[in-house]
Amino acid sequence: MKCKGAIDTAGTNVERQTNIGGITVKILKLQWGKPSASSTIKNGKLTQQKVVYNRGDYALSFIFNDVTHLDYINLTKRAGK
Repeated sequence: MKCKGAIDTAGTNVERQTNIGGITVKILKLQWGKPSASSTIKNGKLTQQKVVYNRGDYALSFIFNDVTHLDYINLTKRAGK
């Protein structure tokens, strides 16, 4: 994966308005297999699923409101990379 510009550990968010709404947990697992990590997180009153795929020096975190509604994607540099 090649990226232009600096990406710090705070990450770069891709919001729903960027046409990511068609991505589901099922599609991710079909395309990329088992995630590197998966957890449940609280965002105010909302409980979300965080699905993480490590790709080279970076981690892609997909944050879902439920299995079919992706809220955003966070790209961060992996610790120690």
